[in-house]
Amino acid sequence: METLHINLVSEHITANLIPTLSDSNCIGVVLVQGDDKLENKNQMLCELYKRRNIPVLKQLVGTSSHFFSQLNRQANELIDYLETYHKDKCWVLNVTCGTKPMSLAMTLAMQNYNAQCSQESQPALIIYTDSQNKAIHILNNQQSGSLPYESILTLEELLMANRFTINNCIDSSNDHFVHERAELTRYLGKQFSGKFQGMLGQLQWAASEAAKNHKVDFSQTIHLKNKDFSLIYNRLAEEGLIKCQWHEHNNQIDIQFNGEDACRYLAGLWLEEFTYLQALECGFEEVAMSVEGVWNDDRLSQEQGKNNEFDMLIRHNNQLLTVECKARNWNSKAKQLTSEQDILHKLDNLGSKLGGLYAQNLLVSAYTLTGSMLNRAQTNQIIVCDNVTQDKLLEIFKRLKKQMGN
Repeated sequence: METLHINLVSEHITANLIPTLSDSNCIGVVLVQGDDKLENKNQMLCELYKRRNIPVLKQLVGTSSHFFSQLNRQANELIDYLETYHKDKCWVLNVTCGTKPMSLAMTLAMQNYNAQCSQESQPALIIYTDSQNKAIHILNNQQSGSLPYESILTLEELLMANRFTINNCIDSSNDHFVHERAELTRYLGKQFSGKFQGMLGQLQWAASEAAKNHKVDFSQTIHLKNKDFSLIYNRLAEEGLIKCQWHEHNNQIDIQFNGEDACRYLAGLWLEEFTYLQALECGFEEVAMSVEGVWNDDRLSQEQGKNNEFDMLIRHNNQLLTVECKARNWNSKAKQLTSEQDILHKLDNLGSKLGGLYAQNLLVSAYTLTGSMLNRAQTNQIIVCDNVTQDKLLEIFKRLKKQMGN
């Protein structure tokens, strides 16, 4: 039987989208607003349904989201409309969203309709989307059970629902270069977590400085703290990322980076790619790195730069995992407290805005975090993988994937 879904509009709209988009029998949607204060969310639902070719058949806007008498009148208006134009459909009322008085008024009105409708009429279905436990519960008086909870939202849709639009990213459609140098990336991940970690800061500094001066030259001179570091530089030269000339008499090396991409990779992008490869191996449904976009939010859209860029976003079972990858030495004398705070604040604040109520955040670090950072991460419920290794990162990803629902 054809179904018609009724969505109560609120700040968090993914709970409306999941049952509606999962229902292959859905022929349209009715959007109900208690008042017009969330018109932006209403328009976003319209846009997302339009992208899936699901028509919004009616939009009902009331005079209050909190006064029960006015919400009762709006509920009766909804039922009058449904009886007049869609009596032959199965109505599916989703009461997850909206204010509590709004959900209660709509539920009572629909239960009253079900109690009075004739045997020939199809009773309305009242449902609640439990995103935390991955279930869609049926709330009808004479009917129990649940509807299938499907992984239906794409990464793009999940972000749009939370006011973020992707402009550019690296994902399965354009990640060929990540796979082409995957062996090197895994090699660097292994070496930099072991005895060669001491050269990481020096290499990244040289790559960053070379990138700043790329209009002149991609060259830098480095004083080797350890002769064994030459093994890594030789491997990078074999891979075509650098050219190097040794000066054994003073333990120095002249490095010429092979273009801006080589600079970006060795300045820290290698860690993003290392993390990206482990996420793909773990089997998440959608993984994107180097994500750039814009906020459909007046305040956030005015803040350029870091608020619009994310190292990695992972979508699995309608949930989001935001990942920040940092290859800097937190115990370096050059470290800045504001940098630590900015990174953790970004994950805590923007990660939650991106993914909604049940989003999770992960900080991947090549170096061990300071005690103060670990304490702040724990307070903000940010998962940490520091002094990262392949096995450690895979273990965390597998645990998170299980929590998100395999």
